[in-house]
Amino acid sequence: MKPCILPWINFSTNTFGRPRTCGYADQAVVKDAQVKLKGSSIENEWNNDYFKKIRIDFLNGKWPENCKRCEYVESLNGHSKRLEENKYHYETNKHLINETKSDGSVPYYPPNIDIRVGTICNLKCIHCGTGASSKWNEDKSLLNKYPNTESYNIDNKWIEQDSFIWDNIKENLHQTKKFNFLGGEPFANKQHNKFIEEISKTEHASKITLHYVSNGTLLTEKILNQLSKFESVVIRLSVDAIDIPGEYFRFPIKWETFKKKLELIQQYAKQYSNFDVGVQWTCSNISMFYLVETYDYIKFNFPDIKFILCNHVEWPIHMSAQVLPVELKQIIKEKINRYNFDDTDKIEFYVNHMFEKDLWNEYGKTFISYLNDLDTARNISWKHSFKEMKIENYTY
Repeated sequence: MKPCILPWINFSTNTFGRPRTCGYADQAVVKDAQVKLKGSSIENEWNNDYFKKIRIDFLNGKWPENCKRCEYVESLNGHSKRLEENKYHYETNKHLINETKSDGSVPYYPPNIDIRVGTICNLKCIHCGTGASSKWNEDKSLLNKYPNTESYNIDNKWIEQDSFIWDNIKENLHQTKKFNFLGGEPFANKQHNKFIEEISKTEHASKITLHYVSNGTLLTEKILNQLSKFESVVIRLSVDAIDIPGEYFRFPIKWETFKKKLELIQQYAKQYSNFDVGVQWTCSNISMFYLVETYDYIKFNFPDIKFILCNHVEWPIHMSAQVLPVELKQIIKEKINRYNFDDTDKIEFYVNHMFEKDLWNEYGKTFISYLNDLDTARNISWKHSFKEMKIENYTY
């Protein structure tokens, strides 16, 4: 097995400031490492025991425990993040693998910095939770009731208010080729916005690639103009359903307002050759039903914005595509089979994943209870927003 190139080129953090290889890293393994970036530096943590073990495991031809998500995707003939990253970055960076020392350390600063800029966010998407979006704390009746609504005492100061990490990053700009920013919502982070404004005015900008996963609602002409100064700008906008279902899914977004944001962002994608814009779709029990409509809408209304089939929900488990009645899964499969998708390999994985396990009897009741509690907390109605699914007609 070819090693994943990321442990040799990419330094990432989660929203709590814990170092990791990438956003697909196993959360339990990352937490067990018991390391946080606060009070340390990227240079120090790039060669901590967590990173060194992963590199050694790959060199020994085995899957690291940290990387079992990609192992699972590939076991179902899916296109994993390992395969995706290696496709674009392995050949140009494989020489770095040869620099690995016997203990798994490498003698250089990571060229790619992937920072989750805390949990500050202006949306509370239904497959998300308190560990990734501060706005969930408004729904007090849901706190500690579901796996994704655990009440955390989260300190975002390390990335939102303190300048230490940002100063550390700026000291190494000459060694950095790429920044990957996620949140929370990256454009809700004041320190991030200040950093981008400052760097956009320097000679470093023209040599750095920026990569974002964003809900897109806070992007403005001012920010987009700043981003245009960088060598390359990759923006991935999170969209899992459109119109009324989309408003419920990414609450409290308003679809007509968001559509205007898409129109603005598409203008920059057409005007600037260094802009690469796409919507990023995640597989869940709700989004699978609306995949065809969402894909078709973006493809024909926003031809300059790519549609990217991305992740699948494993947690919270009640939002997994496996938590659907078998009859509804079959309806979804038939809808998908009738549509002509460009990327059939990834579609095949999502369908295989959906049917791999039947978790409706085990988690269907939790899923319905979850939607009912969301309705009460947010004064909305899932039966209206997802009326095409007719979930209420199925027993669990």
